[in-house]
Amino acid sequence: MNNPEVSVIIPVYNCKEYLSDCLNSLQKQTFKNIEIIIVNDGSTDGSKDIILDYAAGDNRIKYFEQVNSGVSASRNKGFEISSGEYIIFVDSDDWVSPDYIEKLYNALIKEGCDISVCSVLRAYGKKDKYRLHYLENKVYSDLEDKIKICDVPNCCYVCGKMYKKEIIKDLRFKEGVFFEDVLWLPKALKKSPKLITVSDCIYYYRVNKNSIVRTIPNAKKQQDSYNAKKYIVQFFKENNLPLSKKESNVTRKIIYFLGLQVLKLKEYKNINTWYLFSFIPVLRFRDTDSCYIFNFLGIKFTIKH
Repeated sequence: MNNPEVSVIIPVYNCKEYLSDCLNSLQKQTFKNIEIIIVNDGSTDGSKDIILDYAAGDNRIKYFEQVNSGVSASRNKGFEISSGEYIIFVDSDDWVSPDYIEKLYNALIKEGCDISVCSVLRAYGKKDKYRLHYLENKVYSDLEDKIKICDVPNCCYVCGKMYKKEIIKDLRFKEGVFFEDVLWLPKALKKSPKLITVSDCIYYYRVNKNSIVRTIPNAKKQQDSYNAKKYIVQFFKENNLPLSKKESNVTRKIIYFLGLQVLKLKEYKNINTWYLFSFIPVLRFRDTDSCYIFNFLGIKFTIKH
């Protein structure tokens, strides 16, 4: 197709088990004027063969390969290749309702919006649950309203949305980090003059127990999580947006023993507190302090450092 209206970008890395569900849901879309850009991020599990089989029977599928570089690099690559006026991101282990693209597109065009968003259903067997659920088509233009309706920072979903390419043309996903969605979505919402929620339209988010972000975090993942949460705190502060104490309380480090959280270091307004088993405060300090305040079972004393 020479002039697709919508570009669907799918990063793929070792997703053989679920990939067909994703691609079938996109091929069956009621909105046909699309291109499906698949970036194979160095898969080694046979995902490539599945993609090539689908591509052989559908000229809307554009296939690209790269050395394993992460989901951010894959999305950035897909965006650079895209030719549609509108962009959709879909993860390779998820799927969408048959009229997903049509409803997002029609609502966006009808109201002259830059982003359209739909319900996100967390699919996990019998434990399916809506993370975002919209019951009406409604337009929002105020940044605080857009942030609230998208439930940022709790649900920083890049997927489940359609973007006018023009408004995100200067945005790229930060490469080489975890939690890239948290760093990207608030900027996109800020750049969008108008956003619309769309009812009766579902993005199915599969809970994959093997997902990288669901495993016990290593040092890098913990640091990236801390950086992402600090970014959220700063973004809300700079834009005069309210942020609850719970969301402002940022985890800096977690120490595990036999897979259990033993100690957790949390930061709130430059005050750091170590918690035993995540809820018993035992040590409090500031980075600039010359001493630590130790508190355990009501016993307090000061430790110089």
